[in-house]
Amino acid sequence: MILRNFKAVRRQWCLFAALRLRLGRRGERVGTFPRHFFCRHDAYGKGDPAYVIERRCGAHPDLAVGDASPWVVLNASAWEASADPGLRDVLRYLRTGEAEGPLSSEIDALVGVFNEDREWVDRVLTYEQETKMRCRRAREEGREEGREEGEAWLGALIGALLADGRSEDVAAAVEGKVRREELYAELGI
Repeated sequence: MILRNFKAVRRQWCLFAALRLRLGRRGERVGTFPRHFFCRHDAYGKGDPAYVIERRCGAHPDLAVGDASPWVVLNASAWEASADPGLRDVLRYLRTGEAEGPLSSEIDALVGVFNEDREWVDRVLTYEQETKMRCRRAREEGREEGREEGEAWLGALIGALLADGRSEDVAAAVEGKVRREELYAELGI
């Protein structure tokens, strides 16, 4: 789930906290411990507002795992299709950020509380922010490895050229990429 803004992540955290004991229809407690995934897009492309996915044995599909931990995937992009007014309210809030019903208003109030807690806000990253940070680190590491590899190749090229008494090619290799590539190919570096 890639989120476009940090406020959406805070809405999701608050949504999870508010729904924790309201997992069943009409607000009754449920004896399972589902994993919830809040998506602003339709992860499965079927247009349903909610998917409950039970884990099953791959070798024997009729054998349910029975660990009381289904996945509940909520699809905010299909909020209008939900027959349940409470779920419709929550999914609409997740999709648009506009609180209209009692649960979304409660969640929105929690978002306000979380927004005021700067220490918490500073600790939490969105998936998108974390991904960008990891990509930036990977690029930096890749550049460093590339520099080291390039220096090793250039060192090997210069050493081979000097060993062959080709000092004029050393200057050409240092000054021009095209000539350097030709010399790499010629010397098998």
